[in-house]
Amino acid sequence: MYPYLTNNPEPNSGLHILVVEDSIVLGEVLRFNLEQEGFHVTWAADGKEAIELFAQGCYDLVVTDYEMPILNGEQVCDQLRNECLSDVPIIMCTAKGMELDLHKLADKYGVKAMLQKPFSVSELADLIKGLFAVKIPV
Repeated sequence: MYPYLTNNPEPNSGLHILVVEDSIVLGEVLRFNLEQEGFHVTWAADGKEAIELFAQGCYDLVVTDYEMPILNGEQVCDQLRNECLSDVPIIMCTAKGMELDLHKLADKYGVKAMLQKPFSVSELADLIKGLFAVKIPV
């Protein structure tokens, strides 16, 4: 168990996730529901805030929206890889769907998966569990 898990003292997985989403409603929904799944979640409302939080914390995964003000999801990926020098797994969420090329994002930034909005939080949680092979007790 990681020492920074003070807000969620008994997480099932121990994973610390940085969620980057500019929609306040969706950001809060993701944070709340992922915490209910046993993950420790920090929510950033834009790409710039995400990079600042990432530099100060220790995250196992970044889940980022693509279309955001200040820094979009691709710019967040670029800064994580080239300025923060991190290989943290990234999941991209987008309403752009087929307009984005997952293979390009995977090759260039190591994006592990892309979820097309709207998606269910359980779909995201299942993707995260599969990505880390986390076994959550029922």
